[in-house]
This record gives sequence, C-alpha cells and structure tokens, in this order.
Amino acid sequence: MSSRREIREAAIQFLYCNDLEEGAPADNASAAFWELLLESDFSKLTKASVKSVLHLNQGRQKRYVKLVEKAPELESLIAADPDAKKLGRALTAIIKSENKWQALIDSMSRIFKPQNEEVQTDLSDVLQQIYLLNNTLAEQRKNWTAQLADHPHFKSKAESVTASIAALQRVSDRITMVQNPTLFPTHSDVAHLVSTADKMGSMRDAVDAKVQLVISNKATIDDTIHSVVENYIPERIDPVDRAILRLATAEILFDSELPAPVSINEAIEISQKFASSDSSKFINGILDKIYKSIAQTS
Repeated sequence: MSSRREIREAAIQFLYCNDLEEGAPADNASAAFWELLLESDFSKLTKASVKSVLHLNQGRQKRYVKLVEKAPELESLIAADPDAKKLGRALTAIIKSENKWQALIDSMSRIFKPQNEEVQTDLSDVLQQIYLLNNTLAEQRKNWTAQLADHPHFKSKAESVTASIAALQRVSDRITMVQNPTLFPTHSDVAHLVSTADKMGSMRDAVDAKVQLVISNKATIDDTIHSVVENYIPERIDPVDRAILRLATAEILFDSELPAPVSINEAIEISQKFASSDSSKFINGILDKIYKSIAQTS
C-alpha cells in the first residue's frame, strides 16, 4: 500500500506536468504520466511475470515433447481420410503454435537478465506475444476437441495426442493467471504478482482522486489563494509551488478526512524536497492564511 506522502507527491508531479502541457485534459496526459511514474513497479511486475512463465514452462516442456513425438503418426492417419480435413487442419494449427511458443520461450530466456534492474523493451514485447499466443492456443485446442467430436472413429487413435493437448492446456490455464493475476487473488502461484498489481492500481486510483479534486475545483481553489495573496496570478508562481499550493488548498477546502494542519505540514515538507529554498516559507504563509480565514468563517 502506497503511503499518503507517496500519493500526494505523485499528484503534485501530475499537476506540475499538466501545467506544462497548458492544462491539457487530465485523461490525455494520464497514460504517459503513469507509464513514467510506475516504471519501476512495471519493471518488477514484468520480471516477476517472466520468471513465472519460465518456471511454468519447465513443466510444460515434457508435455510439448510428447505431443510433437505422437503427432506425426496421427497426422498421417488423418490425412488418409478425405473427410477429416478440418480435423487435420486443427491439429496442424496446434503444432505450429506450439513450435512458435518454443521459439518465443527461447527468445525470452536469451533476453531475460534477472540481475538487471531495468527491463528491456524486447522482453516486455515477448511476454505480450506469449500471452497472445496462449489465448490463441486455448481456442485452437477447443477447436480440436470440437472437430474430434465430429470424427469419433479417430478418438481412440488420438488418445495420446489429446492427452498431451489437455496437459498443455492445464499449463496454459496457469499462464493465464500470470497474465491476469488480479482475477485469481487467492491463488498462491500468483500471490506476488497480485500484490504488485494491487499496489499499482491502488496508487493510481488514489492519485487520480487527488488530481480530479484539484482539476474539478480549480477556479474555487485559485479564488481562495487569490483571497490571501495580493495580485495573485497563477502563472507568476513557480509551477511546482503552484501544484503544491493547489493540492493543499483543495485538501483544506474539500477533504474533511485529512486535517488541515497535516496537509499544510506535508505540503511544506514536499516543497522542501521538490521546490526552491524559499518555497517552504512562501507556501506555509499562504496555506496558514487560508486555514485561518476558513476557520474564522466556519
């Protein structure tokens, strides 16, 4: 779970970036901002997902070998039956996809460097290709089952191949959990992935709420700052200071769950981290006046 400080700092960074874009709609800037802000968490999640896929593939390898050993004989039998062309195409499609899977796994193994903190773009691309192919294979296996039902005389001849296909699908089901860990929150195989994904999601939701609080009430916030700052013009204030002031003022005005003194103190501390040496005194003075003026009228 992200701390309140992390959430507020991220919201200030977003507001600062949004000002640099001259107030572009928040939704337009959101994707790029979050990709940058959560880069470290995305890297952790990608690396953990790759590790899981490679681990699961160790158990998958034997099943794949059995399939490619048994398939040629069955393919020959099916090819000899002119009425079983769709069944043959269904099996051929699976074999081609399984071979492509192995090529992607080999590529992933070459690219993946666990000791590297950064995740290579190629690795993320290969992981997404694995996910897409996993979904494709699931559909191809369903088609195989459907086609085989239309040719019951092949059922006994295809038993070993069908068993291998079913065994590979069981691994695919676990790969699906790696791809969508939050859909399986209680499964031990993906608990570490769920934790990282949940942190990223909760962080984004909390920051977006802070940002929307400011953007939705920007006119009121600026009027309030103007009431205690003579000749206040937002553009004359440093963009970082402006973002800090707007967020803290929004919290003082609209966030009843966060005590105003806490908001003010954290705004001062954040200004000492992000802004100029004189910013903390400037921000403290303005927010203190706003707080006192609101306290007098309430």
